Amino acid sequence: MDTKPLEDLGLTNAEIKVYLSLLEIGSTKAGSIIEKAGVQSSVVHNCLHTLVEKGLISYIKKGKIKYYQADNPKNFIDFIDEKKKNFENILPQLLAKQKIKEERNEAEIYEGFKGIMNMLLNSIKNTKHGDEFLFFSADADTHNKEVQHFFMRFDPKRKAKKLKVNGIVPNRLKLYFEPRAKKGFMKVKYTNQTIPPNMSICNDAVALFSWGEKPVGYLIHSKQLAEKYTKFFHDMWDHCK
Repeated sequence: MDTKPLEDLGLTNAEIKVYLSLLEIGSTKAGSIIEKAGVQSSVVHNCLHTLVEKGLISYIKKGKIKYYQADNPKNFIDFIDEKKKNFENILPQLLAKQKIKEERNEAEIYEGFKGIMNMLLNSIKNTKHGDEFLFFSADADTHNKEVQHFFMRFDPKRKAKKLKVNGIVPNRLKLYFEPRAKKGFMKVKYTNQTIPPNMSICNDAVALFSWGEKPVGYLIHSKQLAEKYTKFFHDMWDHCK
């Protein structure tokens, strides 16, 4: 007989031997169980105690002697239900611990042009159809061919993922962004107000970067920070042309 299902329910090998012996023998004293199961006396007595606690066997007393018997195997269903109920009682606590871990703030640092490009690609890696990608325009030299070449590839990648791309851009960069907007890669509004340059928000990720002499980027995973910058973006969007 395959006893693995009983092992999966948490019964020890000795408990299984004792239980099966009782099924075959019927009501009997501990001595007969020891002989049938082939398990040491102390182990058998311990198993009898634990099996009674689990509701899988019972006993009656005749004088001072206990006679044990296996209860109906269908009682295992009650045993399983009890385990399920006990687990469901602690499930909310387990989920709470998981949520704390998921919401833990983390930051990644990227260096160099290729590093920033990888950072921006990583920020949309796990997105789905309809997610927002919000940005305050990159304050980079629009004549930098390496930067331009990257965004020529990045725009179609965001569009392929069907992201809602909205950007706020200084008026002085309108000539640079207008052609990309007309191609349907994004919606753009322009402003003369001071904006936080080189920033994007996508889901719970905030990307901050600086091209400069030594380009560096920071990808911050923070739901709280992303929510604040998303609200700031939308507030500003509503006041831009």
